[in-house]
Amino acid sequence: MRSASPLARTVDLASARGAGIADLGARFLPVAAAGLGRLPIGRQVFQGLPFDLGEGAGGRRWILVDRPLEIALDGQPASHVVVAHLCDTWRGTAGVRPAGIAVGHVIPVGEPLALYTITNEDGRSTSRVIRRRFEINDGILGWGSGAFRAIAHRENDVLDWRGPHALQGTGRYAAPGESGTLTIMPGAYGTSQTGMTDFVPSETDDALLWLHAIELEPGARPVSMRLESLSAGRPGSDTLVAAVSLFGGTDNPLTRGPRMQVRLASGPAGASAGPATLDGPSVDLGTIIRVRPGRAARVDEVIVGWGSPRSGPDDPPPDGAVIDLAVAPDAIVTFGAWRVPARELLAGAVAREPGGSRLVVALPPPVVPVEVAIVDLASGERIPGRVRFRAADGRYLPPTGHRDEINPGFFEDTGGDLILGSTEYAYVPGQFAIGLPVGSVEIEAVAGFDRRPYRATVDVDPATRRLELPLERTVDLHDRRWVTSDTHVHFLAPSTALLQAAAEDVDVVHVLAAQWGDLFTNVTDLEWGGLADPSGRRIVVVGTENRQNMLGHLALLGARRMTTPLASGGPPEGRMAGALDVLLADWADRCHAAGGLVVGAHFPLPYAEIAADIATGRIDAIETQALSPGLDDPAVFEWYRFLNLGYRLPIVAGTDKMSSEVPIGAVRAYVHLLAEGELSFAAWADAVRAGRTFVTSGPIIELRVDGHEPGDVIRLDAPIRLAVDVRVRAAQPLIGTVEIVVNGRVVASGEAAAEAGATELTLNERITFEAGSWVVARSRSRHVIQSAFTTSMAAHTSPVYVEVRDRPLEPATEDVAAVEQVMLGARTWVAELAAVAAPTERERMVGVLDASLNAFRRRMTAVRRPPA
Repeated sequence: MRSASPLARTVDLASARGAGIADLGARFLPVAAAGLGRLPIGRQVFQGLPFDLGEGAGGRRWILVDRPLEIALDGQPASHVVVAHLCDTWRGTAGVRPAGIAVGHVIPVGEPLALYTITNEDGRSTSRVIRRRFEINDGILGWGSGAFRAIAHRENDVLDWRGPHALQGTGRYAAPGESGTLTIMPGAYGTSQTGMTDFVPSETDDALLWLHAIELEPGARPVSMRLESLSAGRPGSDTLVAAVSLFGGTDNPLTRGPRMQVRLASGPAGASAGPATLDGPSVDLGTIIRVRPGRAARVDEVIVGWGSPRSGPDDPPPDGAVIDLAVAPDAIVTFGAWRVPARELLAGAVAREPGGSRLVVALPPPVVPVEVAIVDLASGERIPGRVRFRAADGRYLPPTGHRDEINPGFFEDTGGDLILGSTEYAYVPGQFAIGLPVGSVEIEAVAGFDRRPYRATVDVDPATRRLELPLERTVDLHDRRWVTSDTHVHFLAPSTALLQAAAEDVDVVHVLAAQWGDLFTNVTDLEWGGLADPSGRRIVVVGTENRQNMLGHLALLGARRMTTPLASGGPPEGRMAGALDVLLADWADRCHAAGGLVVGAHFPLPYAEIAADIATGRIDAIETQALSPGLDDPAVFEWYRFLNLGYRLPIVAGTDKMSSEVPIGAVRAYVHLLAEGELSFAAWADAVRAGRTFVTSGPIIELRVDGHEPGDVIRLDAPIRLAVDVRVRAAQPLIGTVEIVVNGRVVASGEAAAEAGATELTLNERITFEAGSWVVARSRSRHVIQSAFTTSMAAHTSPVYVEVRDRPLEPATEDVAAVEQVMLGARTWVAELAAVAAPTERERMVGVLDASLNAFRRRMTAVRRPPA
């Protein structure tokens, strides 16, 4: 139970209580009388005030104001008399409520129901007319009919958006003609995201008591309270008093100030005031909304805009706590044995613990309205971006319309917020509004890899109204028709994806519809979901991710119709105990027939049939989801294996964004469009098929082999030395190493001079090519993006291919065997374990896999050189 204000005391109504359920059942509307029986009994604390509601659920617990009654008061000093009361639901003179007026819709508004008169010991009196929906309200209430001068005894509770989430309950349909919903809508997770309960009563809920405070004259010592009815016996106009309390303060105890924030911290010579010393802060006349650990002192990152690491066990403890609360002026905020008058906090004073080391400081509210513009430094054009505002006390300050605590859960925050490690950001258009506190504010603005991030500290004063954040583009491949892309994004609406993509400087975003057991996402976007920005520079293409947990996942991009089914073969992708009714090969063939591009999603995992489909040419490109610091992860390892087997596979990049912990384009592909004209999926897909790509999580890497770019094939009549040139650039000093790789082996490398990294490195070598080869360039980095799928700020090109007459690239025996075993494993699982509905269908599937295996074996035999 919440603690009661020490300034309040209850009034003994035992001698005046004369009405019980049996008495009221004949007078009140039946549904209203039934609700009375569910009201609490005994001593209660409502809104921080104590009330005595009488004992015994079936006893005479109420005062029915149907005749003049006198209540004795204690004659002690009081500033307010607070009455807990309710009224019956109105009915017409015949005792019938019109069928079209739902119970809970309060009428007639302002109807005088009673007169309360408080008499002081000196004979002076204070009278108050009690009117329907002003000082009192119906006990059974519908949505939208709250009282104007009284508050309900039930409070809106604080909910933690993290959970736990209750089992979803049932609701009821609103009856015809009800304005708004007079029902409780079912839900659990979604409700928690609001951070608070929203009590929407219905006629099956408990009745509501309404608390009304009557202000007395200064110095009053009330000795009695007279209750008189003004209803003249009209049906549905009875007044019922449940309890009365006296309050001795300076302000109305039912009025709360606006939400505010205070910081609990250690004093200059004190110990830490971290969460372990909070002792559960509480308040009597108000609400503790949340308590968050304070932020430890942050070391500025070398690389700006890509997140700070999450807190770990070796990090310093949090510096105190930030507490959100709302209080009445006479409230007491309690920290264990330390009691702080709320009036001190409302006045902005620093409260110091007597004999202790802690202090509480009211933080300046973010009330200065500021318009912010992000502009391109060269052109002055306003551009979308990703921003972070941080107060001097460590608080994240979100732009208008954004959360200050960001939910990183799967499918739980699909708006315009991002959290990288322990750093919050908001996606914003080129101009946006924000409320800032007076004082020092640190600002970050980011707009992709090619622009130097903006970081500055500004001093906000009450007159501040505008800020401009300039961003300089230091690398620009767009004028040479390079476009950026993320091939793998989930859950976002196309318009939201377009904003996030523009803020991250990504030109082509593929939002993928998918199935997750019984859940289908983005399916309704498939028909019309493609979207372009007004300039036509950026587009969102809606495709599908078709998934089978054993055989593999495919990103099917740009098909003119949905490739179905979206999942097969049971959980976690398909429905529980679902049958395997399709192979990846079937999906790939259907996508190609519909004009789409087939990508091995987050290659190579799951790793089974994907090998067979590479062998038969059904996979147009493979996708990396994240880059490891050593570029030695499974994606690179298995990709190199297939390149060494002679398969010409371009690489693209997809973040697999499924939460607000993953930014669009954290890993992205640059794709070179040779043809002029508007950006389109067809032009982009043609460039991917041609292999004109590189992937990056930061650096811009360019490879030339004898003047040729990735995707090109150089045909030689004999072995020869060729010039291989690599250039790597970045907007920040994140480049550590640049390397040239031929047939999977590093043949040349260069290092940054500075430990932190460089903004540019080049490598120029002449390399002899004795036989068929593939050549890639790559850049490694010690820096990472603090995404849920942490990625090194590395880069990697697709290959340039070299053919030498009569000297083909010969596959290694161990590579052939490794891929063959994966293909055999996929066949074994389909033939023996997979849940296939019909023997004929299993036979068909095994036949497809056998054909792929035979094609692979024939190719490997054909390209091997005969022994000398």
